Amino acid sequence: AFGQGQRIWVLTAPSSIVEYDPATFASKQAIPVPDEVLKSPRIFQMNHQGQMLFAPNSEDPSPDVGKAGEKFWFWDGHAAQMLGRETIRISSQAGSNQKVSESAPWPFLSADGAHLFWFTNQSNRLQRENVELSVSTTFRAWESDNGGKQKQDLTTFDFPECRCPTGSCSETCPEARFWVPEKGVEDYFIITRLVEGQTETQYLSSTLYQQAPGTWSATDLPQPLQRVLDMAEHGSVVISAVLDSGCCGWENQSNDQTLLLSSGKTVVLFDERAKYNNPDYDVSFFTENAKLSPEHAHVAMTIEASAKSSAPIQLSEQGQANPAESLRIRKALTELPVVEVVSAVDPGKRSAFLPHAYLVGWLSEKEILVVENHLLVAYNIATGARRRSTIKVPDPALVFVR
Repeated sequence: AFGQGQRIWVLTAPSSIVEYDPATFASKQAIPVPDEVLKSPRIFQMNHQGQMLFAPNSEDPSPDVGKAGEKFWFWDGHAAQMLGRETIRISSQAGSNQKVSESAPWPFLSADGAHLFWFTNQSNRLQRENVELSVSTTFRAWESDNGGKQKQDLTTFDFPECRCPTGSCSETCPEARFWVPEKGVEDYFIITRLVEGQTETQYLSSTLYQQAPGTWSATDLPQPLQRVLDMAEHGSVVISAVLDSGCCGWENQSNDQTLLLSSGKTVVLFDERAKYNNPDYDVSFFTENAKLSPEHAHVAMTIEASAKSSAPIQLSEQGQANPAESLRIRKALTELPVVEVVSAVDPGKRSAFLPHAYLVGWLSEKEILVVENHLLVAYNIATGARRRSTIKVPDPALVFVR
């Protein structure tokens, strides 16, 4: 049986999304979407109810994508509408300085389809001749109905006022980054406080917000989460990536890891140095995505690298030439991207290794959906059997399992 009646959707050029039956791969329905969606599929949202949301960043440099940033496209399951984003940009004089207030809320779908959730870093900056002097930032989260009305605050907090000695506040001052389940907000979300920095992001702390009767409670997590890949069980189970600290032209300056955090325990699902032993060369291996199976017994992930097998590889910043290591890295690169499925309790137990594949998601506890040779394929991790479709997919980001 398919987990919770999973649904498969594929964005299809020029401007539609098609639903396919997970058992037969027969097409079921097609819904029109804005043309810009296929240019930025990674910010396209869907929930199990079939609702969809596309909210491009108004500062997105991609042609045509950022132009409609003041409004966003929302499909409520029956019809499309453009909703206001409630962007704020106010400029005023403050003595010889200029005061600039900005807020560009990010809307998110709910899992049950009854609400929208909103998150924003509202900044009040003092600047002079386009040089930023200081900033006061407030994080706000609220929910609304599906029309953006009937708002209800979830949480708000202020960061301390922050001086900007470099003239760019993002280089020295904190803000919040937020993580929600890919199927829409249920009763929890995670925020990470961070400083983007000029060359390296500094991760300060993370907080799990959970809905309790009549209120939302905050629990500080033991360590800051850098990149959340999946969440379950009201936020008590999290898969998070520890990113490479490489900067300034270097790709491989630290050890990429992927961790499963649950009930105070940490399980290392992926460890770059242990797996590839690659400290001497400037090639970084990492998990592009990772997803828990419906019953949380397994984790499937896509492993990628910062280099292609056909490209020359150079020594890392502190690297020493090592022919055996170079050969090992080159062999590993020829298999990428690769999908691995491991036990969530004992990652040493591997139930699938699929070279030249990309993970889309879980169809059931035993079957994953992957892209192989630009085609959708269902793979059974228990038997190794494949169900191949004829659905062509130029980019795995165009496919959604909900």
